[in-house]
Amino acid sequence: MRVLVVTHEASRSGAPRVAQMVVRALAREGHAVSVLSCRPGPLLPEFAALAPTSVAVLPRVRRRLTGSRWLHHVGRELDVVGAWVDLLRHRADLVYVNSGAAGAYVRAARWWPRRRTILHVHESAAVLTDLLAGAGVRRIPDDVELVACSPSVHADLVRLAGRPEEQVALLVSVPDEDRVFGLAGRAGAAPSIGEVVVGCCGSVEHRKGVDLWLRAAREVLAELPDASVRFVWVGDGPVPTAQLDSRIRFAGPSDNPYPAMASFDIATLPSRDDPFPLVVLESMLLGVPVVAFGVGGVPDQIGDAGVVVRPGDVAGLADAIRRLVLDPVARRELGDLARRRVLSEFSGADFERTLQKVVAR
Repeated sequence: MRVLVVTHEASRSGAPRVAQMVVRALAREGHAVSVLSCRPGPLLPEFAALAPTSVAVLPRVRRRLTGSRWLHHVGRELDVVGAWVDLLRHRADLVYVNSGAAGAYVRAARWWPRRRTILHVHESAAVLTDLLAGAGVRRIPDDVELVACSPSVHADLVRLAGRPEEQVALLVSVPDEDRVFGLAGRAGAAPSIGEVVVGCCGSVEHRKGVDLWLRAAREVLAELPDASVRFVWVGDGPVPTAQLDSRIRFAGPSDNPYPAMASFDIATLPSRDDPFPLVVLESMLLGVPVVAFGVGGVPDQIGDAGVVVRPGDVAGLADAIRRLVLDPVARRELGDLARRRVLSEFSGADFERTLQKVVAR
């Protein structure tokens, strides 16, 4: 088939990286795959290395209008028209929409009755509902094949779409092992001898819990004033500057965050909402123990190979970090257990087999 994979962006976040795995797997099956990104981004060259890749028509204009308070409705319809033009250019048999954030393509694809559509959802119910409503999709059409990235998202989709469980596919996100190991192997800054680095990788924003992470970091540093410990956040976004301890650092975005992630002694996930964060599995794959709030599918990811804390429990997050800072043996054991869990439970081969079944159906 001619398959068009639509990624809502070409950033280094989780959903576009899953889209790369989808593109690679479909191409291996012999499909004629092309990629459309709704906006430019640093992953475009990597997509282009896998399949012919283009950017949506008028991406900045469409984004500006849909984000406008006064012109939102006009912008929404223009966005759908732009999506229709994009689909007209590609003439695919199957449109694979990788994220509810590209909901305009779900609407536009329905204007082509012979084209089948897959919507691969990486968002929680509340976020997905807002994204689809913003694209003018009030109800998920019955002829759109639904794919969930995690068990929690699967349950959300069954409820939102009103479908039997077996009619919503579960394609659990997995890390790209070769890519992660290859990029992590490049030279990166190593922590000082004896220093414990507590890291976080993600956008610096409210949903990712940057304020909660800062509170936990300050609690740990206050309880361990003489310990050689440093907190590092790698990711793009406005850096909080108020009352930052010298042992707390925001490193900014990185073209390759994996060396930094591999240098963490403890990885953290303080998110308020994160259905199935790929960064958790990637940290585990690198042998780094993870301390995380139990949001979305995070407990399913970590199992007993890390520490899961009640969502929003800053004191619990700080306590778990503190205990691992003081216990290098536990860090090493959890890191080894984490790597084994990912390799056995979240394999790329399983991902590709499930994807083949979804596309065949």
